[in-house]
Amino acid sequence: MKKSLLITGAALAIASLSFTACNKKAANASESQKVVRINFQTGNLCGAPVHVAWKMGFFDEELAKIGHKAEFVQVVEGGATLGEMIASGKVDAGYGLYATQLQAIENGLPISYTSGIHIGCTKYYVRGDSPIKSVADLRGKKIGVPGLADSSVMNLKRKLMDVGIGVTADNNEVEFVAYASSDLAIALNNGAVDVIGAHDPIATKGELAYGFKKILDTGTDEKFRNEYCCQQFVTHKLLRENPEGAAAVTRALQKASAFVEAEPRAAAQLQIENNLVAGDLDFNAALFEELNFIPSRSLGKKTFDNAARQLQKAGILKASTNIEKYIEQSYIELFGVPDGYTYDSATKTFTEINGSRS
Repeated sequence: MKKSLLITGAALAIASLSFTACNKKAANASESQKVVRINFQTGNLCGAPVHVAWKMGFFDEELAKIGHKAEFVQVVEGGATLGEMIASGKVDAGYGLYATQLQAIENGLPISYTSGIHIGCTKYYVRGDSPIKSVADLRGKKIGVPGLADSSVMNLKRKLMDVGIGVTADNNEVEFVAYASSDLAIALNNGAVDVIGAHDPIATKGELAYGFKKILDTGTDEKFRNEYCCQQFVTHKLLRENPEGAAAVTRALQKASAFVEAEPRAAAQLQIENNLVAGDLDFNAALFEELNFIPSRSLGKKTFDNAARQLQKAGILKASTNIEKYIEQSYIELFGVPDGYTYDSATKTFTEINGSRS
């Protein structure tokens, strides 16, 4: 009887081990099939880091190290917004104008930013015959923008506060009006608005086509020239379920950004050849040369911190929000991700930037 029990016990143990081994194999197979869904847009010069990381294989390379792969989800103007796609679980990670999502994060949008990617792509114009010379002249003016929660609004409100023009609910001294991006230049030229805020290449194309006068450029303005407009994010679901994947896509996008900084013409050519952005190669490459694509997590967080605190004072973020907690939860440091990268064109190698940038 004891012998029989021993045999039965041994059989159960073997079966258990076999079952465990099968489960491990299944788990490993499932792990190897993990997919990170990354957003992209077309027609957007500033989307170059995503386009480069995609088409040059940086996303694939980083994710393959952990047995995962990338899928790409397009955000189309006039369709679901990036925020809506994140909220509905269609996007796991990506890149965009961080200030556009500040209020959405406060209201529960489940993302955290992981690195600053690109500085300076938003410009503000008046007609060539306008008496307006600077932001200080905008009291009582009508301003055309791509969307009322767009970063062009958030940045300008911060600048208006600096010059003493009211932007709060109790003291609002300007009017923002939303237009499709492609209609902004026409609205300004026709006099429907006094000022427009636009992102490149639409901004510069409008300037050249209509002779607009630039009154603010976030790439050169003292307040914004060291602040990132576009930043990398990951969803909280991705952080919980696949933190290695979150780190991998952040490294890939940092590398792609460093590549664009070092090789602006090659990046512009890649966009055109893959039908991701239309336009003239010389024009697009020249715009890239004006912009700063050196990635930095530390400076990205500093940007987020500055904006969040000032926009809370403006009433954009709620007074009841614990701003310290909001910033710490909304901007994180991932294990295995450097502060940034640089790219050496001669050796075709990346070098990690470690230590924070000021």
